[in-house]
This record gives sequence, C-alpha cells and structure tokens, in this order.
Amino acid sequence: METPLTALQQAYLLGRSDRWPLGGVAMHDFREYRARQLDVPRLEARLTELVQHYPALRTCIDVPRGTQHVRPETTLHLDRHDLRALDGEAAQRQVEQLRARYSHQRHDPSQPLWRIAVIQLAEQQDPTGSPYDTLIFTSFDALILDGQGISTVIARLFDDRPLAPTAAALPPPAASAAQRQADAAYWREKLQDVTTPSALPWRAPLANLTSSRYRRASLTLPHDTVKQLGRLGSPHALLRNSLLSALILDTLAHWTTDGELCVGVPVAFPAADGALGNASSFVAVRYSRYGEDFIQRAQALQDDVLGALDHLAFSGVDLARQLLGQSQGGPALPVILTNCLGWETLPAEAPVRFHDGLTQTPQVAIDIRLTLDSEKNLQLCVDYAEQALQGEQVEAMLAALQRRILHSCQRADLAIAPRDFIDLAHYRHNDSEANYAPYPYLAQLAERLFGAQDGGNALICGEQTLTYRELGQRIATAIANLQSRGVQPGNVVALYLPRSPEQIIFSLACALQGVVWVPIDINSPPERTAYLLENCRPTLVVHGGDLETPIGVTPATLLAQADRAPALPDERTLVERSASQAASYYLYTSGTTGKPKCVVLNNRATANVVHQTQQRWRVTADDVFISVTPPHHDMSMFDLFGSLCAGATLVLPAPHQEKDAISWNQLVKKHRVTLWCSVPAILEMLLTCKTADSLRSLRLVAQGGDYIKPATVQTLRTLRQDLALFSLGGPTETTIWSIWHPIAPQESGTVPYGRPLPANRYFICHDDGSHCPAGVVGRIHTAGVNLALGYLEQGELKQHDFVTLEGPDGQPLRAFRTGDQGYYRADGNIMFATRVNGYVKIRGVRVSLPEIEDVLRRHPAILDMVVVDYPSGENNEAALGALYLTRDGKPLPLSEIRAFATGYLPCTHIPTRFIHAEALPLSANGKTDRHRIRADLSHQQTAPALNACAAPPPNAPVARSAEILTIYWQAIGVTPRPEWGEETAFIAMGLKLPHIKQVTARLNDAFGTRLVSSALLPCKNAREVAALLAS
Repeated sequence: METPLTALQQAYLLGRSDRWPLGGVAMHDFREYRARQLDVPRLEARLTELVQHYPALRTCIDVPRGTQHVRPETTLHLDRHDLRALDGEAAQRQVEQLRARYSHQRHDPSQPLWRIAVIQLAEQQDPTGSPYDTLIFTSFDALILDGQGISTVIARLFDDRPLAPTAAALPPPAASAAQRQADAAYWREKLQDVTTPSALPWRAPLANLTSSRYRRASLTLPHDTVKQLGRLGSPHALLRNSLLSALILDTLAHWTTDGELCVGVPVAFPAADGALGNASSFVAVRYSRYGEDFIQRAQALQDDVLGALDHLAFSGVDLARQLLGQSQGGPALPVILTNCLGWETLPAEAPVRFHDGLTQTPQVAIDIRLTLDSEKNLQLCVDYAEQALQGEQVEAMLAALQRRILHSCQRADLAIAPRDFIDLAHYRHNDSEANYAPYPYLAQLAERLFGAQDGGNALICGEQTLTYRELGQRIATAIANLQSRGVQPGNVVALYLPRSPEQIIFSLACALQGVVWVPIDINSPPERTAYLLENCRPTLVVHGGDLETPIGVTPATLLAQADRAPALPDERTLVERSASQAASYYLYTSGTTGKPKCVVLNNRATANVVHQTQQRWRVTADDVFISVTPPHHDMSMFDLFGSLCAGATLVLPAPHQEKDAISWNQLVKKHRVTLWCSVPAILEMLLTCKTADSLRSLRLVAQGGDYIKPATVQTLRTLRQDLALFSLGGPTETTIWSIWHPIAPQESGTVPYGRPLPANRYFICHDDGSHCPAGVVGRIHTAGVNLALGYLEQGELKQHDFVTLEGPDGQPLRAFRTGDQGYYRADGNIMFATRVNGYVKIRGVRVSLPEIEDVLRRHPAILDMVVVDYPSGENNEAALGALYLTRDGKPLPLSEIRAFATGYLPCTHIPTRFIHAEALPLSANGKTDRHRIRADLSHQQTAPALNACAAPPPNAPVARSAEILTIYWQAIGVTPRPEWGEETAFIAMGLKLPHIKQVTARLNDAFGTRLVSSALLPCKNAREVAALLAS
C-alpha cells in the first residue's frame, strides 16, 4: 500500500539537491560502536529479526510519485569488512575511508534507507586503554526513522529483549482549520521581525554554500555535574533540560554579533500505536542574552518552548517557509538544538560501546545535540558543516560552555560573568599603559634645531632648502614674535596655512613653547572654517591674509626680525613637556557624519608613537621623508616629528606639486626619499604615475586610514625585494596611529588591521561591553597611553565615545569606542570588518557594503569599486548604488556587471545603479568621499536603474512572472496573497514535491518549452523559473 510523503519527508528530499544552500546531503544519522569478540552471526540474525519486525526498515520511496511503501520481503543491508590481515596503519587507512563513506551516506530512496557495516580488525586499544577488535557503523536516513526511532532500533539490535508487537502506523491526527489558522497567526506574530540566519561567525554567507561535509565536536559532563546543575535550577522552577538549553544558547550567543539567536528545536512524540517512523516536527525559538539576568532569560526560554508546543498545527515545514523570506537567501533555520535525553541508550553491560557519531541535515549548519551515554554522563555533541564554521570556533564554544558549567557548580551560582568562561587569549599582544617608556622627543628636537652642531638638511620645498640650524633660527624668531604678542604656554594658536615651510615652522614653535596649535583645513568652505575657528577658541590665528579676523597675523609678520630674543625652554622643561598629558594640539576629524569633532591630543601619546615607530622602522639621520598628507590629518604628525627628531630630511611638495603624483615621483627620485607614509588613495596615485626607477630609493612604505588593497601590496612588491611594508591604523582619537601590521613577503589577501603599539590595548566588544571571543565581529575599542583627552566643544572638554569599559580582569578602564567593527584572529591580529554604519537595510534585508565591494572588485576588468546606499524613487526608499573604475578606463555593459554579480551575490545585495568614473572622489583627508558618490547617485535618478532581480536578458524569450505565478498557484491550489511576488519562495506558498510534475506540464504548454521536472527543482521563485525558461 502506498501512502503519501509527509511535508517533512518532502523537505528532506528537496534538501538532497545541491541547488539549495547547504543542500546536497541526506538527513542522515551515523553512529560508530566498538566491541571485542562480537558475535557477528548473532548480530546478523538479530538484524534479520528487526527488519522483519519494523516496517520502517523495509520502507522505500517513490520520488516521482511522492509516495512511500513497505516491501514485504526482507533485505539485509549488512556489510562485512575483514581487515584482520592488514597491519595497523593500513587497517586504519581503510577504516578512515570507510568511516568517511558511511558517515556521509546518501541512500537510494527506492531501496530501504539504512545500512550497517561490521569491520573486523586485529585487536587494539583505544586511547582509554579499552581493547576492541570490531567496529560497527550504523547509517540511517531520517526519511524513514527519526532519531528516537533509530536509537530504539540500535538498542534492540544489541540486546535480546523480546520485540513488542506493533500495529500498522496510523496517520497523525489532522488539526482543524481553525487551530491551524490560530497557530499560523501565533508564529507570524512571534517571528515577524526575525532575521535569519543568526549572526554567527560563518566562514561564508550561508546563501553561497551549496553543500558541505560535516564534522562532530563533543564534550562530556559527568553525571554528578549534571545533577548539581539540576539542583541549581530547581529553586527557580527550571527543568534540567531547560537550564541546559539556556546555558548552551546563552553561551553560543556570545559568538553572534548581536547577541541573538533563532534556533530550531525538534519535537517528537511517541506514536500511540508503538510504530517507529518519523513524525517529528520542530519549533522556532528566539533567544537574546541582553536584558534581564540569566535566570530570567532561562525561565523565559522554558516558557517559550512550552508555549510553542501548544502551536504545532503550524508545522516546522510551515515555519521554514515563513522564515525563508527573512533568511537573506540562506537556510531558514540553520541552527538546531536537539534534545536527545529521552532517547534510549545502550546499558553499560551491552556487548558494544558507543564511540562517536555524526548527524547531517539539509540546510542546517550546526546541530547541537544533548545525549546521555551508558553511564548517564551528559554528552554534548555539535555536528557542523565544515564549509560554514571553523572547527576551532566550535571547539572554543564547547570549551567556554564547559568552563561556565564548572564555574557554576564550583560556586553554586548560575550567574557567571562572561570573562570567566570566554577565552581571551587573543588579547595577549595588548600592552599595559604601565609599560610606557618616556621619550623626550621635544628635547631631542630642540637639540637638533638649537644645538652647537648643524645636522644637515632639515627641510626641502621646491628650490628652498633649510638646514637644521637655519630652520632653528626661523623657529626661534617665530617663538620670539609669539611671545611678544603675549602668547603663553597653554594658549591656542590656529594655523590656517597650506602645507609649507611656514606651516612647519609655526607648528614646531608652538610645540616647543607649550602652545596648543590647531592646523585648519584651508580648503574648507567659509561656513565650516568659521566653525572650526570659533570652536577651538584661539588666542591667535596665523593665516596668509585671506581671513577676516581681529586676532589674525600673517606668517611674514611672525617671521620678521623680532624686537627681543626668544625665551627658549630649557632641556628639563622640554623633557617634562614631552611626557605631559596636558593638551598640546588639536586635530579636527573629517566630520563625515556631521560637524567635525575637535580631538584634544597630548605630548605623552605623541612621544609614544614617535619613539616606537622610529625604533621599529629604524629611522636615522640618513633617512629622507616626504610629506604628502594634509597638515590637518593625524598622519602628518609623524612626517613632522618622526623625521626631524631623528635628524632626517623632510621633503615637502611645492604648492604647484600639491596634488601632482607625477611630481611626487620626481621628488622621490631626486631626493632619494626612503620613507613614504600616507593614506592608500594617495599612495595609489603615486604608483599610478611611477616610472621604472622613480621609486627605487624607498626602503619602507606605510599606509593606513582606509582599506588597503591587496593589488596595491602586490604592486609595491615589484619595486624592490627588500621593501618593508606596513599597515597603520587607529582613529584620530588614538594619536597618529595606535595599531600596525608589518606586511610579510608571503602575505596575500586582506591585510590585517594588526596589533596594538606598545602601551596600548585593543578590545573587540559586544554592544553591552562584554568581550567578543576570537573570530567574532564586534565594536573596536582601544585603551592605553595613546588615548586623546576628549573632544573640545566651544572651549569645553567632552567625553563622547570615550567610555568606561570593564577590562578582561574585571577592572574599569577608560577606552575609546571607535566607529569600526572588527574581530581578533586566533594569532592576536585584528581584522577590520566594516564601519558601524557599513551595514544598511535594503528592502528589509541587512546588507554589508564592504562585503559587496570585495565581491565586485573580483571582476577582472574592475580596478576599484565603492558601494553606498542612497534614497531612491518617490518614497526615498534605500537603494544600493556603486561607483566603479575599470582597468582600461572604459565603462562595462550593465548586463556584464549583473551577470558577474549574480554568480556571487543574492539579488538584494546587487546595486541597482552603477556610475563609471576615471577616479574616486576624495575628501580633504585623502579618503574616499562617499557623500559625493551618494549625491551623484541621487542626482542621476533619471537614468534607468539596473534591476538586479530581473528575469532574463532582453534578447532572450521573456516569461512573464505573473503567468508563472498563476501556473504555480493553480497547481498548488492556493489563493494568492497580495505580498506574493516573483521573489517569494514557492515553498512559502505551499509547494510540495507532487506539484512539480503538474507545474512542468503547464509551463511547457504555456511557453512551448520541453522542461523536465528535475530542472524545476532548483528554482526557488518565479524569477528563477523565468530565467530557466529564457535559457
């Protein structure tokens, strides 16, 4: 007798297709047992008895018809492998091959879907010293049995218990239409704002993973520990299973970027007739580790699960369909928590002992399973897709959970701080502020400028060359004239000057005198300039005569012959001033998100950067620097102090060479520049205009402040083999740079953000301030000697984004919360992930702009790509747009961009508008000007947009989505909803396997095609069917 497949069975069959994310696998249960002197003939006889007794072991499936039937005859799928004649190593190689095969078996549905293998070996010992000479592999497909049923069959296989009579399997009772409607409403409200998959540290977007091999990691907790946990939960009315589930989810949530999880929880009830099969379902559970304390979160989870059990008329398959539209093209519920504690386990006296196992489920990336062993110890097994998660991450999760549980039992307390169970070994390169080594950089500078010996050339700009003595004389004159105007230490002087010898002179004069100096961007609009000057409350403004201010003075006036000799600070004063934490200079940030912020910086932090960098880069008086960074940018501070404090030469481009990369090349060659330091965009301009020998003198190139392209690194490698390359990082609020990474010759791919400078620390934290495990993206925080004093707002010091953070030791510390997100690698290097505002929502889907840029840059013709969100259409809905550069300078056909992008990105992630340009627009600080790109996209909305989710190209036969949808709705027998469109998943509409044959016939009639049913299986929505018909 044939019976139709259940919805769950149909879903498992669809999951076997590798056209679905994390598909290409069967729902499969593999277990490995070990035995000594096993009675194999007795095993074979018992297995024959079981196959005759349990109809599930004789069940076969007719996939095209969507039915199942039970064979009358007994087919024994028992394989025997005799490896006793092989030596140890050869036998182990054979065992590994067999294990790999049986653990990922995909049974033929037309045959009974199980297999057992017996492998006989020469006697050996496992790591615990227990002898064995036989392995038993069991392989079951969940199309015929759920996990509980499989456990029952295996238990009966290894005992002599009489088999209980079973009746024919009864169909599950059908829910009423009213109950189903009520349960659907319950789940719709409960899951309406859920975004899946959960934000775990996936190795790649799950939507891009067609299939994967699976692996198991496990942890065993002694029975006594589990009992003690139960006692801790009892006063709070927490069931043991609920407490264990809460501990698991609460710990796992530390590996998410948002502290939230949406997991599937399988539920199964024994059949009333005693028949074995798979009548299981699952519910969806939401968990957040934020808000309330752990006890309350655990209680809420318990209530949530119990409440879900009252709404099973809306099945797990229905839930998956509902969540498909919220899964960003990936699996609906890729995280599963399976409670197997009620399953039958083998007793300690059984002739075999369980060794290991593996479960794989289509569209599931991680399945966390709670089981008991023969001694009633708790086994926590994590079966995970290797292409989705790194094994080190899974092991770290389990280790954290174990530490947490052991701490709870030792302290008799369930409230354990994350720092007590999260491994923070990745912070090992952080360096305490107590290790700060003072560096009298101002005293050294004064000695070179005013000392008895002339140290050679200090400054070169155009035809002008100043020796250290000549530069010192001009600085002394500037100091004298500043003093004559009443400027004292602690006063503020604004420098509204271009990069020039004069700007250098006044900067150093202020620094030596203890005057707070503020470089002002001369290219700022008048309104912005007025704000910059008003906010910093200067005593004096040095400008070239183009400002109207009553406190202004020109460079010529300050460099004129002074009436009196300057009162130069003595060495002791300069040594103390070099270590001072008082305000020494202000720098304005670029103000990309509003008004520029005035960062208050100090000499102590500057001394640390100058000292550590000079040592690391081995800067000497023989070096030649070139300064191409605007003087109001923090990187220019090292050009200034890093060169002159070491007695090196600093080259400045002349005014007409300011933005001329050809001239920069000529300057590098002419003056034999050895060190280059700039933002990546400026360096790329230099490399674009290089000649065969223009840059040969460079021994070190450092870049930072923006994304470093691997292609740029490869270009630099061609200059000379021994060229040292550095990545630099850290916001203005952490003084010049506070993190770096030497780019090794063998490195390729994304350049790490790096490790902190000495006397500095970097932390990656969740939104609640708790520390992220290695590999988990969080907000970058930095602490240590490099921290600025705060922000100046109308003359007052403010502490926006300077926060009190709990350190790994539990002690409070002052830190800066950056606007960047990143993660620590296990080796202690930080990898940049995105800006905090690098994520945007497009049509309800969370999209990472940097990830899209990285993908589109892989196009062989594209040189660079910037993606932004911008308001589009009459309703100003968020859309994605891109500005791109090509290697040959010619625009690409939009169809070509679309074809490339659709191979790597879901349609929601593909920009709808592309603008070709010859160069990226840059802000005043030399960074990509995303505001200008956004404005250009908004202004060009009359041009046709690229519909990334559109059906086939214009020259192909176009199938209208409306017709396709109508055909599917008629075949499914469903009334269409207003929100259903060409992107709506067919499964969400109720599509089942038997519908495919009818759909195929109707499509062929309507469009004159010759499709076969199997060709439609990979198509998830009407757009994909349209593309298939067009091809």
